[in-house]
Amino acid sequence: MRKNTLLTAAACAATVLGLIGTAPATAATTAAPATTSATATTATTSALAAPDTADFNNDGYPDLAIGAHTATVNGLKKAGAVSVVYGSATGFQHDKASVITQSTQGVEGDPSEGNHWSHVSGHGDFDHDGYDDLLIASYSKLQILWGSKQGITGASVSVPTGWEHTGGPDRLQTAAAIGDVNGDGTPDILSTTWGSGRLGHALVTEYGPFDRTTGKPKSVVHRDTASQDGHDTSAVQAGDMTGDGIGDVLIGGYTKQWVRKTTLFRGTRTNGLVKVGDVPNASSGSFGDINGDGHQDFVSRGDEKVTVIYGGPGGVSATLPSRSYSQASAGVPGTSETGDLFGSTVAVADTDQDGYADILIGAPGETGTDPATTARSGAITVLRGSKTGVTTTGAKSFTQNSAGIPSTSELDDKFGTTIRVLDSDKDGKPEVYIGGHGEDNFTGRVWKLKTDTTGVTGTGATSFNLADLGGSKGLASFGFRTAG
Repeated sequence: MRKNTLLTAAACAATVLGLIGTAPATAATTAAPATTSATATTATTSALAAPDTADFNNDGYPDLAIGAHTATVNGLKKAGAVSVVYGSATGFQHDKASVITQSTQGVEGDPSEGNHWSHVSGHGDFDHDGYDDLLIASYSKLQILWGSKQGITGASVSVPTGWEHTGGPDRLQTAAAIGDVNGDGTPDILSTTWGSGRLGHALVTEYGPFDRTTGKPKSVVHRDTASQDGHDTSAVQAGDMTGDGIGDVLIGGYTKQWVRKTTLFRGTRTNGLVKVGDVPNASSGSFGDINGDGHQDFVSRGDEKVTVIYGGPGGVSATLPSRSYSQASAGVPGTSETGDLFGSTVAVADTDQDGYADILIGAPGETGTDPATTARSGAITVLRGSKTGVTTTGAKSFTQNSAGIPSTSELDDKFGTTIRVLDSDKDGKPEVYIGGHGEDNFTGRVWKLKTDTTGVTGTGATSFNLADLGGSKGLASFGFRTAG
């Protein structure tokens, strides 16, 4: 079981507008419980150099959860399913995968047509038992599927909404991020709650551990970001930009004037989330150490581009300015076009084993050489990290038409919808898992691309779909969400 619990999860994308700056720190405004447990641990910066991965059966090998939100369950169309493939010395073994639906014993609720149950939102050892657990978001509900020696089996619990904890009015709640923001060694869930009116949206921080029977966290804190920070809460991200082993939080939203605004908070052991200041151009995205300085950097998704915001002791680097990259940037493969969705998904991980995290950028709307037959077939781009940050030298791009990659680029395949990087067989060479939920008329598929010291390669690539794991055939949108 990995100790690093600074995990990000899916959140709403927003437009990236310009360059980065920082604001002076202010006093703490969100209280959290002090950590006094004898079992509290401190993550090391070396553990933060690579992305955290899930291990649901605690066998030492990374696992991957894949959503299929339009899968048929018991004859009910678009009821939704979640599959989990487990790592081993030989990589993922498809015949030993778990396929979980609301018809699985232990999962709350019953499958229903059009319910789309499958939104895998992240992972972490929420009950501190040594097994990673899987968080599922289903409209207003958050569910934890408990890990075990057998992996994910259906044993689960619903997490009460943040307002239920205090006896207030029930509000809709959606998962946004997972991270250990008080440094006690147990992951916390940070989510948005939908209040009365647009600016009623707020942040709910639920501190672990979570009770296996009731789903209740150790404690919960609400933050009215509209009144305290001048914007609503529509996106939340957690990662260690300060490099102190405690999760920091980026809360993004819009002001009353519909101006995008993001606020950075530093996680602490005793004072809760301490406001650092505004972070322009930060949206949803992914964290990783691109320049190898021990601070996680944030890659923000945007409108046909990504923006790299470098971490530092104060949260945002005072010496390395942020920079945006698009397909119009020098050295980046392709041509920037509206509808490519370049940057709609990003992953940050070291794919060439040089000690610097690289950026993998999905463009599921990318069109191939023939617009009539390859519109929205999709592509991914890899930009390398270095001591000085991102470099476009050696940039690569892959589609289904690239050498070695199974299948071909076709209309609405949406190759690059999701990207995850993990080392399923622990051989020191991570694999890249790419979702294309439109493949085969929205059956969906996930491709595995290998890596070596040159980075990502199409040589030896393979692919699989939900039916290969024992799930239903046909329309499933397999690969639309992943966590692991």
